[in-house]
Amino acid sequence: MADDWNKMDPKNLLEAYLQLSKHRLTLLITSTAVGGFMMAPAAFDASTFAACAIGTTLLSASANACNHLLEAPYDAQMKRTQSRVLVIHRFSPLHALTFAGATAASGLSILWIGCNPITGILGILNLGIYAGVYTPLKRYHIGCTWAGAVVGAIPPLMGYTAVTGVIDPAVLVLGTILYSWQFPHFNGLSWNLRGDYSRAGYRVMCVTDEDLCRRTTIRHALALIGLCSIAAPISHLTTWGFAVDSLPLNAVMLYLSYKFYRNPDAKTSRTLFRFSLLYLPLIMVLMVISNQGRNPNEFKNLHTLAPDNSVTNKLLPGSLSSVPSPVDIKVRPRITFD
Repeated sequence: MADDWNKMDPKNLLEAYLQLSKHRLTLLITSTAVGGFMMAPAAFDASTFAACAIGTTLLSASANACNHLLEAPYDAQMKRTQSRVLVIHRFSPLHALTFAGATAASGLSILWIGCNPITGILGILNLGIYAGVYTPLKRYHIGCTWAGAVVGAIPPLMGYTAVTGVIDPAVLVLGTILYSWQFPHFNGLSWNLRGDYSRAGYRVMCVTDEDLCRRTTIRHALALIGLCSIAAPISHLTTWGFAVDSLPLNAVMLYLSYKFYRNPDAKTSRTLFRFSLLYLPLIMVLMVISNQGRNPNEFKNLHTLAPDNSVTNKLLPGSLSSVPSPVDIKVRPRITFD
């Protein structure tokens, strides 16, 4: 029974922590951060990569533990979530809170020290949005879906900034691709769970505005085409080859989104959701492959901030090579006469 505390068996403790962390979701989030890391225009560094992946994983685990804490009373009302660890009392709330705090502190420290401060700030910001905005907003306003899409867009920025230390137009395009992907993905998932969401009092799109749910799905499927085939190569995130190679994937996403828009039912929503799970890793792999043919000299030492001794160099946002500054300021000593 859910009212009885379950005795924690040490050999099952790891499994329980994985459930508290929502390990499948955490793996997905970490994979998008890794994708952002691989897209950064710089040489691969193993220690920075490890810090990025581990730090992102720990912060995601913390955010999901906070989500369990905040939603436990409502999870008990939904068939899909009735077996979660706090609902069945496998952990006390204090235990879960301690886990959330420990993983947040360690994840932030690893990102701050092993990568750079901007990556750590993005990570803790994302935790705050997920636990402090998205999770409580689900019970009060339809805007929770847009807040959740922002949460999904930040991890690839973390991976990219872990290498470059800057946020430029290229990585903003990458984040926007992840942002738009969230709508076909979540709308396809949530459509068949409308009864559960309604019983728990969640004001998500599929419950409060079914027409808007259908419209946003097809709008963002269209947006993905423009982002991948126009914005990505223009911002130098990818090559024009990717613009062409991504068209089949985006065409299928648009087709399935259109079928869901025209006839939203269990079959079309489930098909759309399942394809969205396939779409994300494939589009990220295509991006990485598209950059493999570039001149290695374009990437070399791009993340080095030290200026050249003779000419002040600057990086144009989204560019792959340094250009001389149009203004070279030299300070001359002032001559005085006594």
